Amino acid sequence: MTLPAPKLDDLTWAEMTEAVRRRIPAESGGVWTLHAPVDPGVTLLELLAHLLEQRLYWLDQVPDALVVAVLRLLGVAPPRPARPAATVLCLTARQDATAVPGVAVVSATPATPAVPVVPAGTALTRDPDGRIAFTLDDDVAVFPLAEGAGPTVWTDRDRTADLASRRGVPLLAADGAPASARLTLPLTGDHPAPGPLTLLFELDGPAPAAAWLPGAVDGVPPPAELTWSWFRPGTDLRGAFDRVEDGTAGLRRSGIVRLHPPAGWTTRDRGVLLTTPAATHTAPPRLRHLAVNVCAARHLRWHTTDAAALREQTGAWLRLPGQELVLPDAAGHLVEAHVRLAGHDWRAVPDLAFSGPADRVFVLDRDRGAVVFGDGLTGRVPHPGEDVQVLYAVGGGHAGNGGTTGNWTPLPDPAAALRPPAEGPQADSTAHHPADSAAHPADSDAHPPGARPPAGTATGQTTGSAPGPATGPVTTVTEWAATPVGPARPAAGAHTPTGHAATTAMAVTAANPVRAEGGADPETVAEARRRAAASLGEVTRAVTAEDHVTLALTTPGVTVARAHASVGEHPGFPCARVPGAVTVHVVPAAPRDDPDREDFVAAPHPDPGTLCAVAARLERARLLTAEVFVRAPRYRDVILRADLSGAPADAVRVRDLLTRALRLRLDPLVGGDDGEGWPFGGPLRPSALLRAARDALGGLADVSAVAVGLDGAEPDESCREVPLGPGELPVLRAVRVRTAPAAEPGEGLA
Repeated sequence: MTLPAPKLDDLTWAEMTEAVRRRIPAESGGVWTLHAPVDPGVTLLELLAHLLEQRLYWLDQVPDALVVAVLRLLGVAPPRPARPAATVLCLTARQDATAVPGVAVVSATPATPAVPVVPAGTALTRDPDGRIAFTLDDDVAVFPLAEGAGPTVWTDRDRTADLASRRGVPLLAADGAPASARLTLPLTGDHPAPGPLTLLFELDGPAPAAAWLPGAVDGVPPPAELTWSWFRPGTDLRGAFDRVEDGTAGLRRSGIVRLHPPAGWTTRDRGVLLTTPAATHTAPPRLRHLAVNVCAARHLRWHTTDAAALREQTGAWLRLPGQELVLPDAAGHLVEAHVRLAGHDWRAVPDLAFSGPADRVFVLDRDRGAVVFGDGLTGRVPHPGEDVQVLYAVGGGHAGNGGTTGNWTPLPDPAAALRPPAEGPQADSTAHHPADSAAHPADSDAHPPGARPPAGTATGQTTGSAPGPATGPVTTVTEWAATPVGPARPAAGAHTPTGHAATTAMAVTAANPVRAEGGADPETVAEARRRAAASLGEVTRAVTAEDHVTLALTTPGVTVARAHASVGEHPGFPCARVPGAVTVHVVPAAPRDDPDREDFVAAPHPDPGTLCAVAARLERARLLTAEVFVRAPRYRDVILRADLSGAPADAVRVRDLLTRALRLRLDPLVGGDDGEGWPFGGPLRPSALLRAARDALGGLADVSAVAVGLDGAEPDESCREVPLGPGELPVLRAVRVRTAPAAEPGEGLA
């Protein structure tokens, strides 16, 4: 039962003045006789009543700062900041003797290999005005590709045509046996690798959020152990990659795979071999699209500013509360900021309510594009000085969401999009470590999902080198958005030696093969209050059987379609009911679009990673005295026989319709009366199956009976229902059709 909210503002001006007038005769002993508005005393009482009414109104209001503080006290995340949209950009570089307007180019010497490297932090846009820009997460080596050619795929046969038409290519079987897939990339020439080979694997079918989206969950065990290696088509040359960054989490989701070639690898070694000793996926992962030279990009632009640009503001600072820094070009778009003052790093927090007088913290004001400091009680007051450095990101919001286009170009002014310092061993105390999030759990929401906090502080420069991982030397980004591989890395702003006067221009463009998604505007306090109210109904502890089911279905990072909690079932004691034991049977999501496809899985089993993820979540939520086990459902093989009265005109069509209808009826994911899957332990009733068969055939044939056979047994002639045990589901293996002569109408009453 919900308690009614108290109403403190329950008095009006008229009620207060009337109450006071009634008390005047008694309180004045009859001396005060004039109670009209012309009396100075009555005028004073009316003024005080007006002031009291305003105070009561203020008393009944809840300020936003109090709401945010209460949310943090309850363990609920404060209002979420703006979230940047994310997509994947596929980059191309072409040689061009003349610069293309609005397209950044790279200057390469004749001795420079023809594989430019576009550094992380490069900003690209498809907006003619350049107002919505996306920055790259990582360095991208743009390998030359054959004109008009695409990748090829070979599994048990050549499936290139299916990949080109985006029909979904099943890469690996789901039978637990060894499997492999061979990919041939459309690389040309004989060029070494200045960086990793980047591939986009866009998968079809039910899957968790793609790796580049804000809702992606990392750390889930892969569904199968995969091995990536390279080979040279037409030869016996092959080998392993030095390092593999698998953003698909073992082909569980769509993602980017970064393959780091070994020394001596060239673009002639354009084959990629994917193998696994045991294909334990729930269903064969379907490859819908494969792209080369890709990188995740987010609706963010990094800027840096220093004391010179902020001198007018810091010069007016006093050692008083209310200090702030309004950042250039950040009003309405500020997402994140990292501040360094007087040699100390300041930390962004959602609000200042839980900060002390000595805490170096600040809050972001997105609308004004400012960082706001504390008042000396909640947050330290900054001291004016010359040592001021701010690295901040602008962007985010739903404006970054959009479809797929091929008109992406680098921003004409690359200095306007500065990458954050690279993460690595050189990171100082401002790096974002997991321990920091543990110490300040609510403060971790100050960084929007998908935004990568820099590993170092701002340098105060607006142009300069953009460090990043590469296997070869890379020239500095000083004027262009893409970097060719070169013999040295000159300092920022350095001039090219005169011996390199002969150059070749390369125009860099990009396309996004996937939609830009995930962008969201900042959450208001009212929206945060509604989210907090909704969170009261969220299941966080496994107490009842339904709690176990809810927690299993909502396990992050995996796709569980159905779950069933069997209370008292213990795998070690199958014939007894064990108090305190709960066995949760989970059915993973699997494609159900076409039951006639060769990769259709009639009985989906959860992969080992899914079982581990669900078990880990239930382990954290279980009762102290409970034992929780997570298992796959027990499938029982079913054979059905349908008896027809009379021979049908089209026996093949009748058999196909019967098989499809009965398979759909018994399906563990879309079967049953409600279309949400056959119920766990639900008995097989011949009468219900007979009704489904008759509905499927209509007037094509007359079905007189349906017999059921379980676990390889012949279909039983009786009409009794066939029971299933708890946690068991049927899987249809075959449908037999038997034709009997139509019965002649007997004598009797008509």
